[in-house]
Amino acid sequence: MHSYAVGNGHVDLAERFNAVPVDISISGSANSRILRTTLKHSYETDLPTLYVLGLTFISREELPICRYEPAVDPTEQEIWEGAWTNPQNQLFGKSRWIAEWNNYDTKQWIIFREKYETNSLVDRLENLMYQMLAMIDSLTHRGHSCIIFQQADEWWHGFSDAQLERLQLLNNSSIVDMFKWCSIRWQHLQGVPYTDGDSPINIRHREPGEHKILNDYLEDYIRRYELHL
Repeated sequence: MHSYAVGNGHVDLAERFNAVPVDISISGSANSRILRTTLKHSYETDLPTLYVLGLTFISREELPICRYEPAVDPTEQEIWEGAWTNPQNQLFGKSRWIAEWNNYDTKQWIIFREKYETNSLVDRLENLMYQMLAMIDSLTHRGHSCIIFQQADEWWHGFSDAQLERLQLLNNSSIVDMFKWCSIRWQHLQGVPYTDGDSPINIRHREPGEHKILNDYLEDYIRRYELHL
């Protein structure tokens, strides 16, 4: 969503609902960060807010390994984020790693994660599902709303009926197509231009500013399910 916001996609969408646009996205994020900072913002704001959440790959995680020292001079945004960072995807935060953490630790952490991720996807998704549901309940209870969708991770391939049954609560109007609508893959099929990079072209970020097709879809969904405020 950071690339989307760089191109003022959130500004265009806000104008369609006569709302004030705010961006709290950062690149290379993890889903835990997206949910945590959404809730954090929702408790800090005094305005009813519609949160548009494009979630990232299920396997992305974060660690509380950033430090606060006068010499580091953290920005207001970094202070708001706290100690959390994704050392695999957010190298812009490397200057704030604690002294005990280095590149070798990151490589070992990735190897360790890959071990427990091997046969645990349905469990991790179930955990994410309940976190999303809890956030939805919290937001709506306090006068906010949200729309949540997957960006590129086609997580459901190879799942058994029993595994899919564990995820039936993803059938929620605030979650697009039971978390199976991948916005970036869908935009690729619509011919939306993509950025340079090493990833397969169907899951690369779309060019900043090329958000009209996505916003048309989001506006229609938000109005159809009355998620706007």
